[in-house]
Amino acid sequence: MSTMTQRCWRARALLVSNPQGATAYIDADLRDPDVIFRHPDLRNLIDFDQPVGLLMIAVLHFITDEENPWGLVARYRSSLPAGSHIAIAHATSEDRPAEAVRKMTDVYRNASAPFNFRARKQILALFDGLSLLDPGLVPCPDWRRDPNAKTSPSAGWNLAGVGAVPAAGVDA
Repeated sequence: MSTMTQRCWRARALLVSNPQGATAYIDADLRDPDVIFRHPDLRNLIDFDQPVGLLMIAVLHFITDEENPWGLVARYRSSLPAGSHIAIAHATSEDRPAEAVRKMTDVYRNASAPFNFRARKQILALFDGLSLLDPGLVPCPDWRRDPNAKTSPSAGWNLAGVGAVPAAGVDA
């Protein structure tokens, strides 16, 4: 059984455990939002006449600059109704030890999708066309931090933010 077949089989098996039908598995590539948004399982599950939430957590750093993650997020944003929100968490190498950055990059060097650290400015540009909510783009542990929560030092490798899709004709 191929890895792809195993992944599909496992995902569909998990859905059987949810008799309410509130989930769907779509075997598609993140880089092809048109296929995802046209998929009948998605359309049957989500009412795009109402605001929705889109989580792009720890996935965009597997999209190379040549694949244009900024344009990709813009395509997703343009398919969402006003009032929707997009949450993004993306790895940054800023203020991180060079050796640790090199090791992380090396781990993914021969993977099907290389790891792409981005600077804060580049990650902030992913929110173009969205209204960035408070507290803005911050390390994951600092986004609405629970003062009593303990966090791992590695948790700060990702910057996170949430942007709201504005109404048509309203600038973000």
